[in-house]
Amino acid sequence: MRQINLFFLIGTLGMLFTSMLHVLMAAITSEEAAASNLEMLYPVFAIFLIVGTWVMMKRKQPQEE
Repeated sequence: MRQINLFFLIGTLGMLFTSMLHVLMAAITSEEAAASNLEMLYPVFAIFLIVGTWVMMKRKQPQEE
């Protein structure tokens, strides 16, 4: 089995942990500012996911020589 791309792994785990932390902070505090700071992390981890997926798909394509 091939190894999963590091960018894909970082993006997946980052989205998972950020969303869990976001839900916890929204449930515990009623302040919008505390939870809204986490919203800036979603695009960063989404970019990691996109790059990781692109690299894995590029690697999977047959090489044309």
